[in-house]
Amino acid sequence: MWYLTLHRWTGDREHAVAQALPAHLDWMRKQQLAGRVLIAGPSPDQDLGIIVIGHMSREAVDDLLSDEPLIAGGFRNYEVIGWDVHQLLGIGGFDLPTITAMTASEHDQPSDGEVTLS
Repeated sequence: MWYLTLHRWTGDREHAVAQALPAHLDWMRKQQLAGRVLIAGPSPDQDLGIIVIGHMSREAVDDLLSDEPLIAGGFRNYEVIGWDVHQLLGIGGFDLPTITAMTASEHDQPSDGEVTLS
């Protein structure tokens, strides 16, 4: 499973940036090079940070984010949304048999031909 994580400020953003931005950017670079953080960036108004995290367990996501400097410093909290990615950049299952097989594989269940899409 992949995860979409939403990061919100818990206090003074300017203070947080002054205190922890270089460490945050260093952490992000290391996580991207390690293949854990796939896509990241802020919303246009800078109020929300958005990070897509690659395939790992939910517990591993919490462990990973506990070391992120803005979170560790108490400047941000985060929400984690599990994401069953089936298509990416035009690659993936675009028909029911393929999606059914992918879903069964991702959840370690035999495919019974039914798909639940949301």
